[in-house]
Amino acid sequence: MNNRLHTKALSAILLTAALVFCLVPAQKTIVLAQQAGSKESLTPTFWQRDPDADFEDEGRMHCAPTSVSDGLIYLSRAFGLKDLVPGTEQKKDQIKLIQDLAEEFSTDPSIGGTNPDKVLTGLQSYVKSKGYELSRLEIMTWRSVSDSNKKFKTGTKPDMAWMRSAANSKDTVVVFNFGWYHKTEDGYTRKGGHWVAVVGAGSDNGFIVHNPILKPEEQSQKKSVVLTLLDEDFIVAKDSGEANMKGYYDGEGPGLPRRDAVEAAILDAVIVFSLKKQ
Repeated sequence: MNNRLHTKALSAILLTAALVFCLVPAQKTIVLAQQAGSKESLTPTFWQRDPDADFEDEGRMHCAPTSVSDGLIYLSRAFGLKDLVPGTEQKKDQIKLIQDLAEEFSTDPSIGGTNPDKVLTGLQSYVKSKGYELSRLEIMTWRSVSDSNKKFKTGTKPDMAWMRSAANSKDTVVVFNFGWYHKTEDGYTRKGGHWVAVVGAGSDNGFIVHNPILKPEEQSQKKSVVLTLLDEDFIVAKDSGEANMKGYYDGEGPGLPRRDAVEAAILDAVIVFSLKKQ
């Protein structure tokens, strides 16, 4: 008799526990859905001067954080990376991402924008704060980098095969930094520059880019840039003396509009990176 009572009591307890468990709402897990598409189709076309963003100096110098934000959102869309970016579909989310990156990169309109070394340092800091690490981080540039970033410098003059391979790699983000070079009595001088996101490699020495200085509809149409090797002396006056840019690439095409006074848009720096979860 006692055994039957114990059995009934135990059954009642288990039934009550089961009902309580079923009634407790499950905790939601937010996971970004992996999207199908090409690097070009999954990469945003954000305009750095979008008035809704209200960036400092109307976003004139926000090309670096905008281009990198395009790449991070692409990775989030292509691989369903959780928590890497604030969101992947709404403009306000990319504005927040650009603001965060601009802070990490020390983007400063008063000094002409963002230099490559700051991009390397800021990118490492940002992805680490989101629970990721860089499985690949490389740069080719003549521009100086800090001691802590020298291990990422794989060369001085951007290599065509290296760039095209990275541009065609699904898991790799590529950004170009062009310098605006003007002719002077003593040769040429660099006056500012511009960053663009690379979303593919075209024919020969051509690349497909999303240029953040262009409005979204223009970016979707004006996206080709052809790199031509400078095979003659191109003497540039620098604070440290003269430098010869022979062997570097001059960029030109609808995806890289430049003012008439610009004699050459030399590819000063190329950064490539991939991510993995920590």
